Amino acid sequence: MSDHADRWAIAQEYEHAWWRKRAAQLNLDFYREYAEELLELLDGIKRLDQRTAILEIGSGAAGILTHLSGAVRCAVDPLEDFYRSVPEFRSYRDSSVTYAAAKAESLLFADAQFDLVICDNVLDHCDQPETALAEMARVMKPDGILYLRLVTYHVWGRLVRAVLERLRVDRGHPHTFTKSDCLGLFVRSGLGTVTMRNVGFARRWLRDLTALQLKRMAKAVLFATQDKTLYILEKQRGER
Repeated sequence: MSDHADRWAIAQEYEHAWWRKRAAQLNLDFYREYAEELLELLDGIKRLDQRTAILEIGSGAAGILTHLSGAVRCAVDPLEDFYRSVPEFRSYRDSSVTYAAAKAESLLFADAQFDLVICDNVLDHCDQPETALAEMARVMKPDGILYLRLVTYHVWGRLVRAVLERLRVDRGHPHTFTKSDCLGLFVRSGLGTVTMRNVGFARRWLRDLTALQLKRMAKAVLFATQDKTLYILEKQRGER
């Protein structure tokens, strides 16, 4: 196994352990909140109705699409075999959603199949982010969109993260992105930005500094604060 693949495997083991530890007591209603936020952000950009085909990448225990309407709702996650084995997760799910164990880098769907692809807090967990984005673009319809949310860092924050990565401090996130990194990935994957929203590094830094939580305060002191960034993406012209 290559070092790159081995690093992804470590991240998957961490993710598995995180969900397994919290399975019995975790309140999954955060998926409903995320769905409401998604609908608000897509207002005026993309209308979802009973004819919409939706794909969620890295759906976890249930997925945002649990609370969305659509003629087709599919969800993929490398750890799906584990998620479906947990009674608490199964009981929360909508039985009309089709779940599958798969990586974002190799989606088993036809070209131009989905109106909406959701990738929420997943890209930095992927094995090969650029390949994953290209696959998402491939399965999107010509007028489809990608709802992509992830954490981003400024350049100094990425440098701090690189040092922490050498020390294996954060086992769950194999990749670190700046906003500039993201834009480069989008272009190479055949995606263009419709809109972008973020909290802002200064605001997040102040929140971390005053959080009274050691981990968050350490991020602020090291100036390694992350920013929660949302991109609404579409296929670039000429992409099918």
